[in-house]
Amino acid sequence: MTKKQCGIIFTLLALILCVGMLAAKLNNGGLNDPTDLSQVLSTENSNQDSNQNLTDSDKEAMNQQNSFYDSRSSREQQDSATIQTLNSIISDKNTSKDQKDEATKELTKKAMVKDNEGRIELDVKNKGYEDALCMIEDKKVTVVVKSQSPLQESDSVAIQEIVQNVSNIKDVIIETQK
Repeated sequence: MTKKQCGIIFTLLALILCVGMLAAKLNNGGLNDPTDLSQVLSTENSNQDSNQNLTDSDKEAMNQQNSFYDSRSSREQQDSATIQTLNSIISDKNTSKDQKDEATKELTKKAMVKDNEGRIELDVKNKGYEDALCMIEDKKVTVVVKSQSPLQESDSVAIQEIVQNVSNIKDVIIETQK
């Protein structure tokens, strides 16, 4: 080992030691102290105060945001239950080969649908919308877009092109929510 390599190794060890000591000092009594009750109480009070000062339009906006979240959450729960059922059919020893093949096809289809829904939602959000929710059922796609203004024809065409490019489905229903 040359002198240069030894110098580099000792320098790196010294830096690691310094960073470790700094981290220990900050975690001991620094900003991340979980026992500091005053920070917890001030955060709770500010959250309660902000909820009491909401106007009707703010409450409606929060309900709209919650509706996107609730719809997405219920869709995820349904998908998880379906996937779990299909996996149990596939792993069951008493299931016939035809049933296992059918369940495997359904599982693959469900995975593709979930992937396409996510990609469509992401692509629509990338077009500048606050939020989007996509639901693919059979050969029909429903896209719900959060927009303060009504959609122009060019916007609808762009969303329809996104859906067709991702899923190859031409039957598209586009809804807006404020």
